[in-house]
Amino acid sequence: MDEKVKELLEKARLTAGLAADTAVKAAGVVTQKGGQIVEKTRRSFQVFDLNNEVELLMRDIGRMVYLTHTGAETDEGELEEKLAQIDEKYARIGEIKAELEAGKTTTVCPVCGKSCDKTDLYCRVCGEKLQ
Repeated sequence: MDEKVKELLEKARLTAGLAADTAVKAAGVVTQKGGQIVEKTRRSFQVFDLNNEVELLMRDIGRMVYLTHTGAETDEGELEEKLAQIDEKYARIGEIKAELEAGKTTTVCPVCGKSCDKTDLYCRVCGEKLQ
């Protein structure tokens, strides 16, 4: 086989190997990002569900207040229990939102409003110093 052909085939083999390595790395990044998106979505649904539960509790409390207004007896312990449940749910919502915020890899420039990496010292658009 001609020496130039051998050299060309060797370069092609090396390039193919590099391309395969790059593809494997890219697949790993995509898998990781996909997992992060799934986790973020799961947490967002948790916040949505907790907010719905709070709304139901508030509706029950409103009903109890109205019944008290009409002269009907209501259980004060039940009211306190529902209020405590709301406090717990709001606390959990705050925790989840803090976790979501901590997981962000971007920040917003206070001057131009563009998205920047958290590791950036200056805005990529307007050059403003970022915190």
